[in-house]
Amino acid sequence: MRDKEELLKISDHIYYEFSMFVSLVLEMTKGYPPGTINNAMLQSFALHVRNLIDFLYNDSHNSDDVYAGDFFKDPTRWLSVRKAITPELSKAKKRVNKEVAHLTYSRLKVLPADKKWAFVNLSNEMIAVFDPFITNVNRGLLDPRWSNFFKF
Repeated sequence: MRDKEELLKISDHIYYEFSMFVSLVLEMTKGYPPGTINNAMLQSFALHVRNLIDFLYNDSHNSDDVYAGDFFKDPTRWLSVRKAITPELSKAKKRVNKEVAHLTYSRLKVLPADKKWAFVNLSNEMIAVFDPFITNVNRGLLDPRWSNFFKF
């Protein structure tokens, strides 16, 4: 079990992941032309998506991985209150692993039409699955900046 000080400090990093995710969704919906800037934003967005999904759903995490269950006295409480991962978020994690984070032969099978990302839909789903964490976590374990996204 992690102590309060460590959880409060790491909550700042979780906040960073979440705020970058939201900021990138807003930025990507502006429609940047193909090229380096667009690709860099897409890659950043994808990695933040994967990090947040792992935070919420990686039940077989390593001891050094930050996991939502760490914020509950009884980690099984998190399992009982969290929402099931949505098919779209599950697909997004697989896409990040195969198309962005790892150099795989699977990339050869991705058709140009399948390379688009549903930023707004993913954002809505991420916020919906993140809500049970914010609703049920001890607010004393979270950086106060979290109130920028969720009403405490």
